[in-house]
Amino acid sequence: MNNIVRNGMGRARALAARALVLAAALFGTMPAGAAEEYPSRNLELIVPYAPGGLLDVAGRLAATYLAKELGQPVVVRNVPGAGSTIGMVRLAKSKPDGYTLALGSFGILLNSRLRPDVEYDPLRSFTPIGYLGDQGFVLMVAPQHVDVANVRELVERIKAKPGAFTYASGGVGAPSHVLAEQFRLQQGLNMVHAPYQGQNPAIMALLAGDVQLTLQTVAGAEDLIHSGRIRALASTGSERPAAFPSVPTFKELGIEGMANDGWLAVFAPSGVSAPVKEKLRAAWARVARNDEFRQALAKRAIQTRDVSPTQFEAMMAEDLKYWTEILDKTRITLN
Repeated sequence: MNNIVRNGMGRARALAARALVLAAALFGTMPAGAAEEYPSRNLELIVPYAPGGLLDVAGRLAATYLAKELGQPVVVRNVPGAGSTIGMVRLAKSKPDGYTLALGSFGILLNSRLRPDVEYDPLRSFTPIGYLGDQGFVLMVAPQHVDVANVRELVERIKAKPGAFTYASGGVGAPSHVLAEQFRLQQGLNMVHAPYQGQNPAIMALLAGDVQLTLQTVAGAEDLIHSGRIRALASTGSERPAAFPSVPTFKELGIEGMANDGWLAVFAPSGVSAPVKEKLRAAWARVARNDEFRQALAKRAIQTRDVSPTQFEAMMAEDLKYWTEILDKTRITLN
């Protein structure tokens, strides 16, 4: 009797072991995402800029609201360097499982043309998840040093003194440099370029009278414009700045080639599966409609728009042509 019991128990153990092996093999060969529902853990949002700046703040806002919609934490990782290139390369090389995202700007288009060895293609290496917003660049002067009321007066003043006016940029190849060169060529101006390490130093140089004009985002000078220490003459945006509706766009003034919105968007790497992509896009669509989120961006002079991922992909392609043409005309290089 004891032998019969022992033999029966042995067979039961063998069957149980075989069942465990079969289960392990079955689940081991199941496709990713079948054994767990996405998302089941923390996501990472790469912000390819240093902490503390406007784009870092925008990224943290995006992470906070996206986390609420996905039901999982979205952890911000700052990966600054080379004008956002280092962080965006990190995204391009990440696993396309939906757990790594990045806040990207129109700068990824510029960098792809200014840096021939960049390790991504802006139209093929990334999957747009959602459009965050945009802010055009504004042509600025400090009226205590250059007291002009509009762009026409500024152009006349510069042409009257060839080579006497200096414009500030946030660095060689920065959007503020490329746009100012486009303006210089379009208007036939003789000006000197003074590159600075970022927007804030360029604005400080304007206030000090070290330079006579600059093209920078509204957010970097909003308080100074309101106070009258800086005068905004024209905006590159497709619409007038919400914070300064009296400031015309370059297009309104009949100045061609200066219309471009400095957009921000959330990206995943290319190769993300359709179900994960659609879940991310649906979550972002809810974020984009959130009034609290939109107001938080508006306070930072970032204008939100209803732009679908498909519309945004087309916008990126058009913008890439725009920046490529400008770089060809201006012959700006990083060498």
